[in-house]
Amino acid sequence: MNVTSTTGRKGTNDLRRDVLARAGSAGVAVADAVVARLAAEGLGPARALGASRDQIAPHVRRSPHLRNGAFVNPEPPSIADPSLQVLTDMARRPGRPRRPVMVTVPRFDAPGDLAVTWLGHATAVVDIDGARVITDPVLSRRCSPSQLVGPGRMHSAPLAPSQLPPLDVVLISHDHYDHLDMDTVVTIADTQPDAVFVTTIGVGAHLASWGIAEDRIRQADWWDEVVVPTGAGELRFTCGPARHFSGRWLERNLTQWGSWAITGREHKVFFSGDTGHSERFADVGDRLGPFDLTLIAVGAYDVMWPDIHVNPEEALSIHRMVSPGTGSDSVFIPIHWGTFNLARHPWGEPIARLQADAGPDKPTILVPQPGGSIDLMTRTGSGVAQPNWWEASA
Repeated sequence: MNVTSTTGRKGTNDLRRDVLARAGSAGVAVADAVVARLAAEGLGPARALGASRDQIAPHVRRSPHLRNGAFVNPEPPSIADPSLQVLTDMARRPGRPRRPVMVTVPRFDAPGDLAVTWLGHATAVVDIDGARVITDPVLSRRCSPSQLVGPGRMHSAPLAPSQLPPLDVVLISHDHYDHLDMDTVVTIADTQPDAVFVTTIGVGAHLASWGIAEDRIRQADWWDEVVVPTGAGELRFTCGPARHFSGRWLERNLTQWGSWAITGREHKVFFSGDTGHSERFADVGDRLGPFDLTLIAVGAYDVMWPDIHVNPEEALSIHRMVSPGTGSDSVFIPIHWGTFNLARHPWGEPIARLQADAGPDKPTILVPQPGGSIDLMTRTGSGVAQPNWWEASA
């Protein structure tokens, strides 16, 4: 007769899970040790992986958003059935442009009151009240730990990291490779010794592992504020919520992800980073908005991953949540599209859908080409000279 109790069966299952978890942790620890040794020997791809769990832990251990050692999204995850069709579709490279993409080499004068130069994907140079900020700088050929494999650019970078204008702040939303590139940030750190790095908690461990001095790094959790003095006055950076995930190696969600509100003397800018749709952006609008300029991701969406990348209609919803009632007075610059092929949608679809869905209370949507600059005070510049430039490549 089988006399095994329900409690006993539960104990066996718990033991099995514990053994598997310990085995997995042991494997990660071994892999981390190998990577650390290769990084110490100067192997570029190993260095690009960034900090280990042990190096990250001191930066995040006090966060109220940690659950069992990892960050989580407050919203429950959507359910999407994985399919081999996704891999098949991606192999066909549907997101590539039909023709070469227009790229402009930007020219920078002294920082203006409110201006933006889009350099591709989530990288933009923002002038705000005489100070200058760059968001998620990625100017390498690939967004990958190796420049031999991984997603490659579909257009050239408008400039090299060493050609960037003087920067006050490097703002980083999270640690994915298409938002945090070792070669780009190290070059900025080396060539611009006065630039300060502002990022979400935990990501500072990656920067420190690449030799960036810790006194140049400022980290924030959701709703934390970082104040950076500049020659033009103070800038306030408030880390807001986003719906995403993080990770550069075997373990996910060891570092925080977030959106950012940038506040100067007279103007405010919102930077979404990477995100799925979340009603928590209404809190950003209530507490920090409205914004004169929003930079919101519009590409790399798919029905298979609705929690991590918004579609164009959802991006418009976020703009309206963070800048309610502003109409055409607020400018929306779409980012996170057209540079890296990270999803199944056609190359130009994000902009076509964005413009089609704008509606009667639409913001002013401006779509600069890579390298295009816009003076938001006058709404002029190379980034608006040919507003339909993208159609030639769609």
